[in-house]
Amino acid sequence: MWILLTLVVISSFAVMTVRHQHRIVFDQFHQAREQHDRHQMDWGRLLLEKATWTTTQRVGNIKKDATERLGMAPPDPGEIMLVSLGKSPK
Repeated sequence: MWILLTLVVISSFAVMTVRHQHRIVFDQFHQAREQHDRHQMDWGRLLLEKATWTTTQRVGNIKKDATERLGMAPPDPGEIMLVSLGKSPK
């Protein structure tokens, strides 16, 4: 009889321990899930911002501002010089 009672008590402690560990892991899972959701929302916002900054109209406006306001123009082909960064031949 005592052996059976001891086994019941030991098994009840084992069940409590496993349930406690399950709660801890379950809580960690939910925290990771919330963090994943936050990262997904940030990623979506960044993609939207990228799409906004790289529209063709915006690039055209930047080119127009560079030529009109700043007086910038592309160089003539004769003005372009190529510079080699490698070692010079002996």
